[in-house]
Amino acid sequence: MENDYLISKNEFAKLSRIHDQHCVSIYVPTDRAGKEVDNKKGQITLKNCLKELKSKLKDYQLKDTEIEDYLSTAEDLLEDHHFWRNQSDCLVILLDKNKMMTYTLPINQPQLTYVADHFYLLPILPIFSYNGRFYLLNLSLNKVKFYEASRYSIEEVVVKGIVPEQLEEVVGYDYEKNHLQFRSGQGGEAGAIFHGQGSGKDHKAIETEKFFRAVDQSLKNIIKDDKTPLVLACVDHYYSLFKKITSHPKLYHKHINGNHEDTSPLLLHEMALEIVDDYFQKGRKSATVKLKEQSSVGKFSSDLNDIIPAALEGRIESLFIQKSNDRYGLYDIINRSLIIDEGHKAKQASLFNMAAIQTWLKDGNVFIVEKDKMPFNGTSINALFRY
Repeated sequence: MENDYLISKNEFAKLSRIHDQHCVSIYVPTDRAGKEVDNKKGQITLKNCLKELKSKLKDYQLKDTEIEDYLSTAEDLLEDHHFWRNQSDCLVILLDKNKMMTYTLPINQPQLTYVADHFYLLPILPIFSYNGRFYLLNLSLNKVKFYEASRYSIEEVVVKGIVPEQLEEVVGYDYEKNHLQFRSGQGGEAGAIFHGQGSGKDHKAIETEKFFRAVDQSLKNIIKDDKTPLVLACVDHYYSLFKKITSHPKLYHKHINGNHEDTSPLLLHEMALEIVDDYFQKGRKSATVKLKEQSSVGKFSSDLNDIIPAALEGRIESLFIQKSNDRYGLYDIINRSLIIDEGHKAKQASLFNMAAIQTWLKDGNVFIVEKDKMPFNGTSINALFRY
């Protein structure tokens, strides 16, 4: 069994390309702590999912002994109490004949089981598709930390040796001495007076600016694009100073105020999400406007008969799917024909899953949205075609 707390983009792409008999996908809503964990709510949900799967696998003509053996690794999780005390919002279990993979993810997804010749990955896709990637710089004179983050994750980037992490690394550990002069007073050494070449405040401001310039220049070695916003966590006057000197064109217009030298990455992430919500919505709103504008010139469809082949051919620029909605059926690639069914029957595929994954693999944007955020009311899937 492979157990991961997050799923990488590369891993997701590999999973999306797996095709084999009896690929099992399980989504279990979980809790981070509290009475739900103590009362084994997650284990109970998984037990119900496994019961559903046993019934579904029978439709694939598997014998009871084969089903029990196939699901045994998932059954073992029911007794792993440590495993259940280290969850996030959703446990994803993916199982095929070779191995079982589990992912603990910060997504809200109802209980779900799925059996097909591929994995059901649609609920995971928002983590990678227009989830609002941004950089986060925790800036103070004593500690600098840099993170890559999104709506669902935050990861520290090791900057030691690349970006100065303390003021002293730039101005020297004896910088206070360098700005003081000794003058003998009447009382001899005991009455010695130290004075700077100007006020202490002026020197501190000069050194701070020098430090921030060094940090900014060093970040160029890490930040390889100029389109991703940079969010600062620092006191107000540091933000004002850094804003004046930075060369990064996308310094975010809001910052996390305060000294956060000892703030955990998870708490920083939560505070960052509160101020970047408008950035998360920008891509979706822009795509919605473009889709509506292009709907009158033949570049739009809400018909799966148009959308499925377009997704497979890489012709979809943006795809909107109504959350918690789906259609099932079979698509004949050779004859380009689609059979749609109202329910999920054995050997049928989620057509929304197919459309979304294929769009994403071919560099299209996928937005999974609530009913009232769909570009056109009364539809559950909308596509904007490239051509």
